[in-house]
Amino acid sequence: MNRTIAQGLTIFAVAVLTACSNGATNQSLLPQNAVQAQQSAALPADALNGAASGEVPFMTADPVHRLCAAPSDPTEMECLSMVRTDVRPTLQMNPDVGGDAGSCPFTVGYCAGDIQDAYGLPSLKAGSGKTVAIVDAYGYHRAAADLSTYRKTMGLKPCTVASKCLRILNQEGKTSPLPAEPPPSDDWKGEESLDLDMVSAVCPSCKIILIQTNNNLISNLYTGVKTAGALGAKYIGASWGNGPEGSDNPIFHQAGVVIAAAAGDNGGGHKYGGGPIQPCTYTYVVCVGGTHLVRAHNARGWSETAWNDWNFDYCGGPCGATGSACSTKIAKPPWQTDSGCHSRSAADTSATASLRSPVIVYNSEEGCTPPQCFWLYGGTSASTQIIIGVYALAGNAASQQGATYLWKHHKDHVWDVTMGNNIDAAIGVTCASSVHYICYAQAGFDGPTGLGTPKGVTAF
Repeated sequence: MNRTIAQGLTIFAVAVLTACSNGATNQSLLPQNAVQAQQSAALPADALNGAASGEVPFMTADPVHRLCAAPSDPTEMECLSMVRTDVRPTLQMNPDVGGDAGSCPFTVGYCAGDIQDAYGLPSLKAGSGKTVAIVDAYGYHRAAADLSTYRKTMGLKPCTVASKCLRILNQEGKTSPLPAEPPPSDDWKGEESLDLDMVSAVCPSCKIILIQTNNNLISNLYTGVKTAGALGAKYIGASWGNGPEGSDNPIFHQAGVVIAAAAGDNGGGHKYGGGPIQPCTYTYVVCVGGTHLVRAHNARGWSETAWNDWNFDYCGGPCGATGSACSTKIAKPPWQTDSGCHSRSAADTSATASLRSPVIVYNSEEGCTPPQCFWLYGGTSASTQIIIGVYALAGNAASQQGATYLWKHHKDHVWDVTMGNNIDAAIGVTCASSVHYICYAQAGFDGPTGLGTPKGVTAF
């Protein structure tokens, strides 16, 4: 991986991020010695040191902004993406010159090539002819232009509306009228940019359908999922959710279609809305959790633990952790073999989601001057779109029934994540389940990371 390693992190006061506390961000530096020592101690033992690990320590108070507020109405969904407000990736090249595939011309954050390398993906060889649908709420006027900048910078082939590689449609599957953009307090534009970029990073040869629903009402988002299947997409990413958990829904059981959904960013505990969320716990959905991915001195070159940034409580509230659950509504699918949870267990699989090992995203509507509009993102929205891209690379949709194939074929074909948890008793978050592995990573299946992260595409 050709990468410019930062000698020091770039501090960027994001006063222009208007969606963030009405534009006001506390930029006073944290006591760096204590904070960075604490964050370094949370890394796996085989992690590389300093910037070489890919770790991007929290640098200020309130370093993370949740793009979407928790819904006050149970009929609404929350997007599950988060953005760093204390650090920005600096582009180390002329923005008018496209990057090379596999290179990473940034000081911090993970590029497309990093994700491909970490999970051993055949991204530059597979995926042709496959279509991934992304279903999100509201409009995002610069979606196509911003995606073009991301792909060019990352050295990925173009995917444009003109070439029919990219289609942007409303929830009825039509090109117009497209929905209005979201209110500033509910930034689904950022969600859409993350989703488009992660699918592109993993499966650059895939076609993409971006379905923009009228708003974040469950009924509209579910209509979007139904429309995606009707349009012929065999791989659908739903990087949003909400509790309390609902009963199963037939829209998420489409024959020969893989639907992945996010496990949530609020851990597996009772507090902050953790525990079971829909649609992730539906029977035929592949539920996707999150990990903290760093470079390491081992044969793989990477190491992962369960995503839990709650120990670093500098965000005006917890900084996020992967969701997990033992369902309270959904029966045990016949293919799930874990014995402790007698109902549906979540998650099934996982990928990088931590804000301390963030992915790079381009969005020119977040209060910046193009083309310097790259940001550091995380959340289980990121991991969900990575996983749906992996499914598209594998190309086995016709034989899929939810996560059945994964549960039957994962042995030796996933990276088993065995360290970490997604709770924190110090801030009052205890596990919502009495089943220990629902909130604690272990060898084999566990709630925070599922069966593990992709080791190529054989398990998918």
